[in-house]
Amino acid sequence: MDIDEVFKHIGPFGKYQFYVYALGWVPSIMSGVHQLANVFMTATPKHRCYVNGCDSDSSSYNNASWTSFALPQQPQGKLQCYANDRINETEKDTCLPSDFVNSTHMCDQWVWDQSEFHSTVVSEFDLVCESGWLTSLSQSVLMVGVLIAALLVGSLTDKYGRRLAFLVIPPLYLASTLATAFSQNYATFVVLRFVAAFCSSALFQTSYVLCIEFVASSHRLWGVQLYQFAFSIGECFLALAAFCIRDWRMLAIALSIPVTIMLPFYWLLPESLSWCLTNHRHDEAFKIMKRVAKWNGRSLPDDFVMPPSSPSGAKKDKSSICHLFISLRMGLRTINLSFNWLVNALVYYGLSLSAGRLAGNTYVNFAAMSLVEMPAVLLCTAALHWIGRRKVLSTLMLLAGIFCTVVAFLPEDMAVLKMGLATLGKSSIAGSFALVYMYSAEIYPTSLRNTGIGLGSVAARFGSIAAPFVASDLGKFHPALPMMVFGGMSLVAGLLTFALPETKGQKLPQTLEEAEKLGTSSPMDEEECERLVDAAGDSRDSPWA
Repeated sequence: MDIDEVFKHIGPFGKYQFYVYALGWVPSIMSGVHQLANVFMTATPKHRCYVNGCDSDSSSYNNASWTSFALPQQPQGKLQCYANDRINETEKDTCLPSDFVNSTHMCDQWVWDQSEFHSTVVSEFDLVCESGWLTSLSQSVLMVGVLIAALLVGSLTDKYGRRLAFLVIPPLYLASTLATAFSQNYATFVVLRFVAAFCSSALFQTSYVLCIEFVASSHRLWGVQLYQFAFSIGECFLALAAFCIRDWRMLAIALSIPVTIMLPFYWLLPESLSWCLTNHRHDEAFKIMKRVAKWNGRSLPDDFVMPPSSPSGAKKDKSSICHLFISLRMGLRTINLSFNWLVNALVYYGLSLSAGRLAGNTYVNFAAMSLVEMPAVLLCTAALHWIGRRKVLSTLMLLAGIFCTVVAFLPEDMAVLKMGLATLGKSSIAGSFALVYMYSAEIYPTSLRNTGIGLGSVAARFGSIAAPFVASDLGKFHPALPMMVFGGMSLVAGLLTFALPETKGQKLPQTLEEAEKLGTSSPMDEEECERLVDAAGDSRDSPWA
């Protein structure tokens, strides 16, 4: 049965769909909070070496007149990691210029600037200097959790339904986020953040697909783009919470409280109507249809009959990730989309990390870079009505590429202009990142939609894992290299987008055959479709099969 025909009877977007989206926004908001919480929890405050004989337990970061002779001043970074040697290491009761020589030693204790952060994971566990790389490790491990969720959850929810995820994951999500606040060592913190990221990604991905499958194609555009809007709201909430709560442990507790909202979602959310129809669960689908119609003030016609089960001898859908590559056309589209996901994540997170290095208040900078995403999503959504998905996505990525490339070649003394163009680049990539979710969901069929989006999310995670290395380490070779990489890859991805089919005004494909027909002038014949399905059924190459 055509899913859009069903929505003609029960309502394309009414009170019930609004109810589903209202609940679906919660995982999106929480993803914006927890996937980026490390920006504040693992922030590195300004710091300097603790000098015996000069410092005391009440010493502050700034009020020290002796730093000019006790700490080396010239080499960049040595103020934080090295202190000058004393002439007599056994006498540490005085703090005079004559007590110190020009040779240095590595510090093992630090004094922290508490004007911006009262306490962070870095300041509590001394993750600076030789241990500084551990800070980046925590964010990488977090993204590995998101990656594993993309690998597992997509296939599982395509097989067992979207709703089951909301029974298993929210309790684990709450436990991991709350336990983070009580971490006694850095290893425990990293493991718990990994679990929280896994849960966050799993619920975000599942609720997104559930929302998109609950509206007709005529109303899908705004609903889906507004779902992405919620992620930015989560980022702004995070900035506000972190500004009000400067201690990382108390912040972790505060951020875990909203997760409790999702505990009853298994009983509050319906199963995907599209998934029920595709998997021949017609009795369950009919009950959902009656409920949706009642909420939306509609009624099913008297002659409307749902078959109670799949016809005898009907071939069951055996779709797996192999089907995405079973034909040249679908395989190239999948590779193109996956590359697009990777570039969007690389540039999005890369610019976010670069924004953290801008002059000014960290909380204000983060909030501003989050707020700029909201108008980008709204403008991009409005443009989709007139221009279409493919052209808007390509234009946004090309603009992001141009802005980043220009920033790479601007001189350092044009800091304000560079920041402005980088912000425009972030706005453009935020719009394209929001669009690639919906575009992928409209290209992949129902039986492979969560799997396809999961595959794209896998590619995106590799981009987000690479982002800190590109933004930080690559800049050590030349300051312009990070922006050149961001700009160049955005330009390539933007041009490749023109090879994808336009989905504006198209019905959501239910089968692989319908997905193959997108963008073609004539449909494939039945023999070719049957050959593709049979060939895919014999494939054993994929770990997700």
